[in-house]
Amino acid sequence: PQPQPQPQRPNHESFKGSKPHIIQVVVDDLGWNDLGWRNGNETKSFNINGLKEDGIELMRYYVFRFCSPSRSSFMTGRYPYHIGQQTLMNLNPTPGIACGINRNYTFLPGMLKEAGYKSYALGKWHLGFLTNEYTPTYRGFEHFLGYYSGAEEHFTHKKQGGGGYTAFDLANNTANIVQPCRDAVGDNGTYSTFLFGNESIRLINNHDPNTPMYMYLAWDNVHDPNEAPDYYVQENDHIQNKQRRLFAGMVEAVDQALPKVIQALKNKGMWDNTILLFTTDNGGNLGGSGNNMPLRGGKFTFWEGGIRGTAFVHSPLLPKQSRGKQWFGLSHAVDWYSTFAYLAGADTKNTGLLSADGVNIWEELVSLQKSPRKEVTVNIETASPGNVWQTQLTDKAFGTNAQTFRRIINKETPLSNYISVYPILEECNASDPHQQFTFTPYSKGNTTNDPASASGVLEGTICDVTGTRCFNQQKSGTNTIFYANPMERKANSYYSINATNHLFLPSLRPHECVEADNVSSGVQQTNCSEGQQWSYNVSSKQLMVQFPNSTTRCIGQTEPMPIGPNNTILTFGSIITSDMFKYMLGYPGVDTIAWDGWVPLPQATNDEPVEKPCLNGCLYNLTADPTERNNIIDQFPSLAQQLRARIFDLAKSEVTIKDSGLCPTPSYTHIDPKCVAKAKETGFWEPWLTQDDLSV
Repeated sequence: PQPQPQPQRPNHESFKGSKPHIIQVVVDDLGWNDLGWRNGNETKSFNINGLKEDGIELMRYYVFRFCSPSRSSFMTGRYPYHIGQQTLMNLNPTPGIACGINRNYTFLPGMLKEAGYKSYALGKWHLGFLTNEYTPTYRGFEHFLGYYSGAEEHFTHKKQGGGGYTAFDLANNTANIVQPCRDAVGDNGTYSTFLFGNESIRLINNHDPNTPMYMYLAWDNVHDPNEAPDYYVQENDHIQNKQRRLFAGMVEAVDQALPKVIQALKNKGMWDNTILLFTTDNGGNLGGSGNNMPLRGGKFTFWEGGIRGTAFVHSPLLPKQSRGKQWFGLSHAVDWYSTFAYLAGADTKNTGLLSADGVNIWEELVSLQKSPRKEVTVNIETASPGNVWQTQLTDKAFGTNAQTFRRIINKETPLSNYISVYPILEECNASDPHQQFTFTPYSKGNTTNDPASASGVLEGTICDVTGTRCFNQQKSGTNTIFYANPMERKANSYYSINATNHLFLPSLRPHECVEADNVSSGVQQTNCSEGQQWSYNVSSKQLMVQFPNSTTRCIGQTEPMPIGPNNTILTFGSIITSDMFKYMLGYPGVDTIAWDGWVPLPQATNDEPVEKPCLNGCLYNLTADPTERNNIIDQFPSLAQQLRARIFDLAKSEVTIKDSGLCPTPSYTHIDPKCVAKAKETGFWEPWLTQDDLSV
């Protein structure tokens, strides 16, 4: 896909002379309502408030719904769905899996290096560390002090890995030297905010001010676990809720540390030529005491509370008339890659397998003009088998079409291909693709393609029209039929319908029948009863049952997923237009929980199915309705249809997990026991493979 066309840029007064130093501050899991200027100073962020008040606040700025994909957008300038980061995997469990962003993409510091920059990274990485080549100093940074995984304990720097083993996660790398940081860990370890802040100051003090600098200061605050020094917790004793009080202590710790970094830049004579970006990586985690009110939802969701990011730019280079203002231009995390390239005089061409998705927003931002963006792609995720992933052989496998209210594990089915949704009975509709199935016969005696023939017994596999999901018989005692994607056909994949007695039989249990309790239920395997007559209509491709009262119903799919051109099945897709219409197709909430996006978050359930929002599409006018309370899809059917078509058009360029090279070893997304073995040997999570171990 080609990047959006760039308008001619005015030679704005804000950008003159030498290349600016760039400081990117990322506060982990910071919610829309977690800083003082929005929450009435419930949290003490007075220094950050002041920087925002003399900067430019981004009001329509978007990130991904959780950590690693947003950070991959910062570093590559590509949307998550173009680099295999569109699913729920989030490079988790990390440590544990041998996955990382494809090394054919030049990270931001590598691109800036070509323009003469020196770059430093502090704090959270979460972009892969399976080999040295995936770590920060091999991807363009001069130095890295931080942790590789998605979270850690703030004082001890311990992290439990995917295999259940706990080790330290802290590295101190320079150039090609990749090594643990042993002095700051353990029961007497240094609190992470102080550790990363002090290292930032040391690096600034040792930096040549005549060389442009990029610093990526990715604090682990305010990600859980909620931990802060006692002083900051006591400072927030006005907050009754203990976890929120700890959270506020983490906010204040960052608020006190950031000015010290700025003072170091001033002491070095660098501040007047510095641009500071302050950003979150996703919305606040409602399970970790974050707050996104009044926005809907939070981290892990595609509601505004999960993806509309808190961000501002502060710099002595900003035009005075723009300071203290809000910018309502549409922007996304991918845009910083192209914007920083513009400021540095660097080039985004030839930096990856696909062109950069980001747009240079600098001139429009500092002059408070309309964004050059025509749209933001929130996410695209199809139900391609290439997007199925799992963490271990005996664990659940998660598919892009695994948005179900229940998961049943069939250990006889290869788990790497396992995805499931329940079949249900519906009013027959020959034009509904979710009621269309292919019945693929196999050679066995009197098999025929015509179940209505006198001797006809239709035997074979029953799959949806895309071949993505097939009927499968559970081998446990519940006998529930569900969908799966068996790459190899086994006994539990075959069924038969007898055109004489109209019984629907599973081959695994030929003395049982597939039956429905009533006209509105699902189906189950049970003792055969009289009265239900099953058939398969070859022309309409419908699997139907007639009840004794002559009522006819057809099999459909629970939570059916949208099907587009060329039988593309979509798990989720969403775009936001330049005039702030947001269209979502597919469930935007937490994967296993049916939820309307409003607090309190319900408990996960494995019981009966619950309707989920937006499975058939939602449309919101974010200008008039920024909290997404009014779905206006019925009022604007033409616009909804246009945006639906746009999503399926964007889906053509999706790069699946499998095709992206995200997990380039034979273990793929499974937990690699070698990772734990290395941690047991050294006591630290650190790279455990060499390039020779990679299969891609």
